[in-house]
Amino acid sequence: MHPESSVFPRGSAPGPPAPVTGRASDRRVRRTRAALHRALIELMQDRHYDRITVQDIIDRADVGRSTFYAHYRDKDDLLLVSCTEHVRAVLSEELSRYRGAVPLLAPVAILFRLVGEHTEIYRPLIGQRANATVLRAVRQMYADLLADHLGPRLDLDPSDLDATVTFLSWGIFGLQEAVVDPHRSLTAEQAFAQFRALWAGAGHPL
Repeated sequence: MHPESSVFPRGSAPGPPAPVTGRASDRRVRRTRAALHRALIELMQDRHYDRITVQDIIDRADVGRSTFYAHYRDKDDLLLVSCTEHVRAVLSEELSRYRGAVPLLAPVAILFRLVGEHTEIYRPLIGQRANATVLRAVRQMYADLLADHLGPRLDLDPSDLDATVTFLSWGIFGLQEAVVDPHRSLTAEQAFAQFRALWAGAGHPL
């Protein structure tokens, strides 16, 4: 197993979940999903994402095609669910380590760092060749995460908060796209610094 296979946590829960009954069934579902997650990440170390098929994934994971589709719509769904669960797990773990108030942009800094650390995994999600449906889903994931973390800290009514997180999510998304572009030299640290400067320039606290 490649080291990168540990990027995503075991037991990511796609939606809608397959119906299960009993602890044994729960464990079986978790093992199946973990095997599919690992298979995709391992394959992504060997070839471009566009060249990976569902058949490749189920062969590597040693599961049947019907089993795959009981959990995921397609390989994009598998990748997106895995990434979403990973991001939420990392944010929860790292933000819980703060003593006292969490810096307002701490979640955003983590989002940029993850892209910088796992560029090959994020490129199919937010790169120029990404599927349009996946792009929209990733952008919405960022907006939801920002609403969760910034909403309680910003004195905004719901409509203004929605507009703010939508604007910010597009800013994060655009800068991260430059980070994963192999033809550009923007690092994750530089991208976050640009985002931070724009945020401060708009008169928001850091």
